[in-house]
Amino acid sequence: MFNRSNFADADADPEVADFIIVGAPFDATTCFRSGTREGPEAVRRASYNFETYIHRYSIDFNDLLVADLGDLYLGADPADAMETIRESFGFIPEGATPIFIGGEHSITPSIVAEVARRRGEIGVVVLDAHLDLRDEYGGTRYSHACASRRILEVEGVAGYASIGIRSGDLKEYLYAEERGVSYHSSDEVRERGIEAVLEEALEEVGCDEIYLSIDFDAIDPAFAPGVGTPEPFGLSSWDVRHIVEKVAPKAVGLDANEIAPQYDGGQTASLGAKLIREFIASKAAASR
Repeated sequence: MFNRSNFADADADPEVADFIIVGAPFDATTCFRSGTREGPEAVRRASYNFETYIHRYSIDFNDLLVADLGDLYLGADPADAMETIRESFGFIPEGATPIFIGGEHSITPSIVAEVARRRGEIGVVVLDAHLDLRDEYGGTRYSHACASRRILEVEGVAGYASIGIRSGDLKEYLYAEERGVSYHSSDEVRERGIEAVLEEALEEVGCDEIYLSIDFDAIDPAFAPGVGTPEPFGLSSWDVRHIVEKVAPKAVGLDANEIAPQYDGGQTASLGAKLIREFIASKAAASR
């Protein structure tokens, strides 16, 4: 099921690891620029750039139990890929925090479903430029353009909010209004500040355990140009680090998706690797 390739310092025995990294190199439903299937490998490569010690948290990665299972073989059929992702949880210990590297955003609903099955009721915070509330796109309900719609349908998702929104068709905005789907635009973040917006989003989610999904097109292309569907006027890398730092202590899982490394000089993959390390460090520090 897995093709082995390691994130830096993620060499613990998976059976005792506190964090399990999995690559999900799938981009068969991409609707603008393909290439996010190369994201997991690029993020892993970039991860070797960083020192093991993170001063902000007084954490050294050499002291943490992090394992990398490698990449899943996901093929080209969305339904089959989503089922393989769910089956991969058979290799992830119940007590470990799963961290998936995409791939496109269509990977997320299956991960959320398995985390919710294990944990009971969870909340989901999604960082995204797009509402992703279509019921179907490109002939499939498993498209990355349907990711949040599918998340909202997962049994056990008791709360949801998205941050960074600045794109969607009229039907998606109407759906969000009619169903009371909580979302916060990047304009709102700029006007109110990320701390106030995140606090409100977490109140809307209303859960003690949070799954965090980072679609990297939530971030402004000035900080993260290497994505499948870039949208200007987005979140800053500082905004996203703040979210990661605040959410990680109560997080039950993370995915970092939509990184397409061929469209920049490596900065988006580097940001992806750094944010994953920040997530692990923040959660580990909070549990000491």
